[in-house]
Amino acid sequence: MPPDVVRRQSPVLRQWLLFFAGIGLALVYSGYILAWTQTSGAGERSFAEIGVVLAVGMGLILSCGCRRVTPLRLSHLASCLPLVLWLILSFSAALAQGDVKFIAWLGFAIALFGLMVHVDIARARLVEAFLILGLIEAGVFLVFNREALFAYAGGRGRGRVSFDNPAYTLSAYAMAGGLVAAVYSFVHLGRAKLVSLCVLALTIIVILGTGTRSVLAGVAAAVFALLTLGGGLTAPGGLRRTLWGLAATVSVMIAVPSLQARLMQTLDLIVTGLGSLSGANALERSAEGRRDFRELGLQNIADSPWFGTGFMTQQLDFPLLQACQDFGLFIGSCFIIAALLLPAYWSMKALRGGRHAEKFIAALFILNSPRLFLHGTPYDWVTFTYLLPVYSMALCRAVPKPRPARQSIPAWPEAIDG
Repeated sequence: MPPDVVRRQSPVLRQWLLFFAGIGLALVYSGYILAWTQTSGAGERSFAEIGVVLAVGMGLILSCGCRRVTPLRLSHLASCLPLVLWLILSFSAALAQGDVKFIAWLGFAIALFGLMVHVDIARARLVEAFLILGLIEAGVFLVFNREALFAYAGGRGRGRVSFDNPAYTLSAYAMAGGLVAAVYSFVHLGRAKLVSLCVLALTIIVILGTGTRSVLAGVAAAVFALLTLGGGLTAPGGLRRTLWGLAATVSVMIAVPSLQARLMQTLDLIVTGLGSLSGANALERSAEGRRDFRELGLQNIADSPWFGTGFMTQQLDFPLLQACQDFGLFIGSCFIIAALLLPAYWSMKALRGGRHAEKFIAALFILNSPRLFLHGTPYDWVTFTYLLPVYSMALCRAVPKPRPARQSIPAWPEAIDG
């Protein structure tokens, strides 16, 4: 965009552009559930619908987002090398295997990575965008799944909630982004209080209804990080609004009685699952299966530590271990650095001193980080929807002592908190 055009933009127009850039990222992160809600949870099989949603979201980011003004330094480039190496090698392996699904997922990741390097997504109004889209998604989900809302094993009754379709796990992760936005907007910003409470109530019903343990753990970790490291409890009125949010949560649990039983069931599954994973017992079938896959993956790594066993020779449902099994310890370590260590470091820095949108991006990473240990593969396109915004946030931060620059007209107005 030419500088003279930028100067003529009104503050109201800039705010709307930043909001639509946030909507773009929210669509990329969670809007795909709108594409398959009517298909009875077809999920990843709805490639055409999901592709349209992702294209629209990335188009909004590109057209409405803030172009980066911080030049890439050598340290920036070095931090991207593990991720770039992983993406190129994985995409080449998927092409060699002819696996259309993984080719599509990794192609999306490469395109999104290029976009996230180009824009400064942390200037967008992410909290408001995720909040509005979260309200729409939760409402649409409950409308199209109203039968499940009152269904439970063995019969039907008022206030009973059970979303037992495995595809609903993806919905729980998607709408957890709206829940985090509701907490952030309500506690940190003190804005859109009624909308925030509505999103909080609806997403709690969906997330607890799915009984997904990793989502529940991720939500707890993300909210705890925002309230403590992110300064929610110490913000003006933060403690009072936190107590109001807690009261609203308890009210939802009372209004929908089966949520209490569902929560206790999920917590019990967490305890028995941890015991099964550790080998102390074999009471929980899912965790016992993951333990078997973990041991199989470790054995495969021991048999071929440096070059790996090959692309997707055995799916482990454990992305960090899968990376080391498929390509060996060196390339696997690149994925661990790129997907866990660097994003965790940048997220902790953002929580302590970042802008609102940066803290929210960090919370999204914390929310979804259990997936690196429990669900999917390191090639899943879902993984990159919460991972790559952290790179955009980090690469657009100014270096501590930047070189003197020539006086020029900025490519975009100053940062606006999100």
